[in-house]
Amino acid sequence: MCTGVELLMAAGTAMSVVGQVTAGQQQKEMANAQAQQSLNEGAYRADAAKAQAEKIRRAGKAQSGEAKAALAASGVKLGEGTALEVQKSITQGAEEDALSALLSGKRAQSAAQEEASLLGQAGDNAVTNSVFGAAGTALSAGGAYAKGGWKSTAKAGG
Repeated sequence: MCTGVELLMAAGTAMSVVGQVTAGQQQKEMANAQAQQSLNEGAYRADAAKAQAEKIRRAGKAQSGEAKAALAASGVKLGEGTALEVQKSITQGAEEDALSALLSGKRAQSAAQEEASLLGQAGDNAVTNSVFGAAGTALSAGGAYAKGGWKSTAKAGG
């Protein structure tokens, strides 16, 4: 037959077990939220890089048009020689800058995905650790009870 002290001991153990498992679940939820935030930030950076690349390309086209107009106004024949080299140089420079912006965005997105993966793993680890901690608490309480019930735990405490 259980005494009131044994019931309190069992209730305390149960509360500790539930608390440990709940804490692990909460840590997982927080890690998942952080992972999603990281993914969102990576997607934002990739989108911003795409927009920047388009701006660079438009600016390159505008610069190319201005150069063409200036060369034509000075009487240079367009589409050959120096005029052609100037056009190629402007177009190539703009495209290189645009690709560089896209690459930066892709790298930021990849880094965010890696961070999200690590955060997800951390959440899973928190749940696993909480389950093992809860099991340890339950086994420890069971062992103390088997050793002598509430009397042995009272002696150990003081």
